[in-house]
Amino acid sequence: MEIQSRLVADVPGGVALDTTLDGESISTYVVTGVTDLNAIADIVPREKVDAGADIHAANVDDVDNAQEQIDQVLENMNPGDVAVFLCADADAFGAALDLLGLPIDE
Repeated sequence: MEIQSRLVADVPGGVALDTTLDGESISTYVVTGVTDLNAIADIVPREKVDAGADIHAANVDDVDNAQEQIDQVLENMNPGDVAVFLCADADAFGAALDLLGLPIDE
C-alpha cells in the first residue's frame, strides 16, 4: 500500500491531511487527546458529511499497535472517503502521521 499525505490544516487537537492511498485521494484527520468516537462529528467538517463521504474511524492507542490499527481502516477506504484516527497520546499521534506518509520532526 503506497501512502502519501500533505498537511491541509490544523484542527483542534491535531491535523487534517490530504492523503493519497495507492493513487486515490481520501481525507484524513489525526487528533490526539480524543478517544470518544462521538467526537468525530466535531472533527469532520459538516460539508464532508453532507457530501455523502463515508467516515471510517479508529483509535490508535499506542505505537506498537499503530500499524495494524491504521491498516484496518485504510484497507476499507474508497476514493473520497474520510478517515479519522483518534490517538491516545503524542507518541501514537507521531506514529500515525509517520505511517500516513507525513513524518513529524522530532
